[in-house]
Amino acid sequence: MFQWLFLNESGISSTELTRWRISALRIILVSGFLLEAIIAVHSSLDAMAIGAYHVVAIVAVFYAMLTIGLYFSARKPDCGAAILIATVYAAGAAIVLFVNVDEVAKLGIIFVYTTPIIARLFFGGRLAIVLMLFNFLPFFYLLRNEPFFHVQALNITLEASHTYIQALLFLFFNICIPLAVFRVLHALDASAVRYREASAALATSNEQYREFFENAGGPVILCTTTGIVLQANKMADDLLGADALSGVGKPFLGLFEPPPGNFQQAELQDLEGKQFQTRGGKRVSIQHVSRTTQGHFIVVLHDTSSLLKIKEALQRSKEREVFLSNYDMLTQLPNKEMLRRHLADTLPRLEPDRIIALVSFRLNSVRHANEKFGVTAGDRFIQHFAEVLRDTLPADAFCARLRSIVFSVILPPAKTSSEIVEQVERLRGKLPEEIAIDGRNLFVQVSTGIALARTKDISPEELIRRGEVALDSARRSSETSAMLFDEADAALIRRSIEIELGIVKALRESEFRLVYQPKVRADGRIAGLEALIRWKSPSLGSVAPGEFIPVAEGCGLIHDITRLVIDEVCAFIRKTIDQGINCPPVALNLSAVDIVRHDLIEHIDESMSRHNVPAHLLEFEITETGLIGNEALAIHHLQELEKRGNGISIDDFGMGYSSLSKLSSFPVHGIKIDKSFVARIGSCSKSELIIKAIVSMADMMSCVTIAEGVECKNQETFLKSAGCDVFQGYYYYHPLEGRQLDALLATMT
Repeated sequence: MFQWLFLNESGISSTELTRWRISALRIILVSGFLLEAIIAVHSSLDAMAIGAYHVVAIVAVFYAMLTIGLYFSARKPDCGAAILIATVYAAGAAIVLFVNVDEVAKLGIIFVYTTPIIARLFFGGRLAIVLMLFNFLPFFYLLRNEPFFHVQALNITLEASHTYIQALLFLFFNICIPLAVFRVLHALDASAVRYREASAALATSNEQYREFFENAGGPVILCTTTGIVLQANKMADDLLGADALSGVGKPFLGLFEPPPGNFQQAELQDLEGKQFQTRGGKRVSIQHVSRTTQGHFIVVLHDTSSLLKIKEALQRSKEREVFLSNYDMLTQLPNKEMLRRHLADTLPRLEPDRIIALVSFRLNSVRHANEKFGVTAGDRFIQHFAEVLRDTLPADAFCARLRSIVFSVILPPAKTSSEIVEQVERLRGKLPEEIAIDGRNLFVQVSTGIALARTKDISPEELIRRGEVALDSARRSSETSAMLFDEADAALIRRSIEIELGIVKALRESEFRLVYQPKVRADGRIAGLEALIRWKSPSLGSVAPGEFIPVAEGCGLIHDITRLVIDEVCAFIRKTIDQGINCPPVALNLSAVDIVRHDLIEHIDESMSRHNVPAHLLEFEITETGLIGNEALAIHHLQELEKRGNGISIDDFGMGYSSLSKLSSFPVHGIKIDKSFVARIGSCSKSELIIKAIVSMADMMSCVTIAEGVECKNQETFLKSAGCDVFQGYYYYHPLEGRQLDALLATMT
């Protein structure tokens, strides 16, 4: 109701400013309707008491007019306001004409004095003035102070008429009209507040636009259509000079050196994109010209002087980029790309009877310099070596830094390969044994590989690849001389790469599988099993563990393979137990890389716990080489496994070089005699003596001896006579697949 009556003007727009008039109209009508109801009801009751029913009819007519006014206030406010004015005049006329007491009738004339106010509120000043003038008529009529004309037939004078009319005037003048005026004043106050807020917002907006103009990202000038400067921001002042823009009213083109004559008459928008020179010598371009709503022009300038500097810097940057794309930043030598282009230019011109050589040098001792003195010392070591190598080479040789610590040299063509080898050896002989870096003498250790090209049909990429292969062969070789490219070495490297990629795929697609080879006691009973991994690749075929395990160790994939084997073995043990079969201990191999893994014990514990595997059923075999690296960590891991109840054996015993001196430090339960000794039983007395010594030593240390690779009766007979405890080999069992093994174990239960 109150929203309908007072009409919230907080959201009034400029097209809705008359809404407060509707609210004021409703206030007058509703307040009059409600407040004067008491008078109407009381006077009607008095009239009916004396039989003056025409008084009730007149009161009803006035309330009907008020009701109609309220109705139109919601649909046609002007009609509602007109009805209100008419009602006021009608009420005043009724009081004058129908009340026969002149003192009371005069109050009716006073009643109509409110109509100019109402007219001004709802219809504007003209109607208000008209009504003010019109009200002079009843005023003069009142001034005559003569008896009023009364219509006796409709006399509405009651005993309390004076009170009723006085109360009516009081309510109308003291409440209804003041409430409407208060509503108008409230609207005016709200309008004033909005005006102040709008003024503040306008001031803020003006300041923001001023800030935008001053800091629009470039010099800005406001000009008339005739090119007269009206305003310029500070950046324009800085660009063109304070003197050039002191004051406004100067021609825009007059701010520059005299431009070509045809520009003097040109329109400003036609100058967009043109360049000028300021009187201070700067180069300026007109970046953008736009017209304002007042018909002026906004001209945005751009200092192309700085752009020219940027272009120069860009040119230098491009030259640097070209240098970096062709030369190594550290050594200033040509890089691999430039080496390739040099070969692409040189090889086609190779004469038929000549040989060209690409010699690669690998500075192996940089790693030691980095570890001992830091990377900075290592970089300086590389720089000094590059300088020495460049100074040592013939004048017509080409030297490049292929990568990191590898340098490639293209020697002048020679007639024979021996000439090239001799030339390379002389070159190697000239290299210093030590290089001084910051007062420290760093040892120079270099591997050298040579790749020869005897035909111009070889590609640069192939010759570089051959050089890499030869260098890799030299690095792996124990010889110190330069190594020539060998296709067999290249094949081995390619095979190694193929295996490495194949291992990743095999792990992802579950190409690995486990087989189990039984170990037997002297009486033929199964003493345990050894888990052996097998891999049949769809692309590589069957790959032996002796081939893919070293590759996996070198590339870091052995951890994933070992994790797979541990999980598979634990799952096998659990399955065998759940089938009600007596499961013997199962051994698996840990590589030299695995035994020093920091998370080894954690993974073994997790897998055994997940499959609920008793510790004594899971054994580990470690090669001697696995005990040489990080000895402290290896011992710690083996001790932890022994605490858990896992069995530990040394595999391939006798093939290493530290076992006899360190064997007592390791918690070992078994020693496996390497099959190379077993294979020579009956043909090599030294091998037989070694086997007996191993068995004797194992007995003293309370260790079980396991002979592997037993393939015939003679070997078995000798091993039993020597006191060996357990036997493993094809003479007893080949490695068995799952179903074969299940059947075998079922017969042993």
